[in-house]
Amino acid sequence: MRVADWTTPAHFFPWPYVQKALDRIDAVVYRHSITFAQSLHLERARSCPECGRGAAELFWVGISDPEEAWDAGTGRVGFLTLCENCRLQVDFLMDAELTDLQAEDWRAGRFYHFG
Repeated sequence: MRVADWTTPAHFFPWPYVQKALDRIDAVVYRHSITFAQSLHLERARSCPECGRGAAELFWVGISDPEEAWDAGTGRVGFLTLCENCRLQVDFLMDAELTDLQAEDWRAGRFYHFG
């Protein structure tokens, strides 16, 4: 999927950044990981506000905030849902457990890197 040239508002992440996340998708594990993510987050995921497409029918991609956010202590990891029909970022579903793990790894990496 190509989203880098979508012109609709980027509500959660800049479109070029989303494109990088899409380009990193591992096709071997994608379906399994998204099925698992939906089992955890689908109940709170929103439908497309434009066309009404249900959250389970949207495209899901795992995404993490850029390095600057992690350096500032505000980084998040989660799942961005996209409506391909409307070219919208519909929802960002932060995964608290993954965010905590990434924050811990980030602090440890930064400590060892600069220590």
